[in-house]
Amino acid sequence: MLIAVRAEVEDVDAWREGFKTHGDLFKSQGVSVAYMGATEGNSVIGVFETNDVDEFMRVFNDPATAEAMANDKITGGVELFVLDETFTP
Repeated sequence: MLIAVRAEVEDVDAWREGFKTHGDLFKSQGVSVAYMGATEGNSVIGVFETNDVDEFMRVFNDPATAEAMANDKITGGVELFVLDETFTP
């Protein structure tokens, strides 16, 4: 299952560096791969492939995740999307 998290950050480069330090946190969420993207307007997205959506959500709502996000200079606008539908054109 894929989960996307979008947020606003102070600095995209700082976010990218910080994001890559959270391997253990992501592994605890059942994440096997994480994709990263950003706009010039400091809007970022992480797309996570997880084998356990319930555990992903539990850890996402844990104070440790809030602390990690603060360390990555996330300033707000956090949105989470469970990508539960596909379309093949």
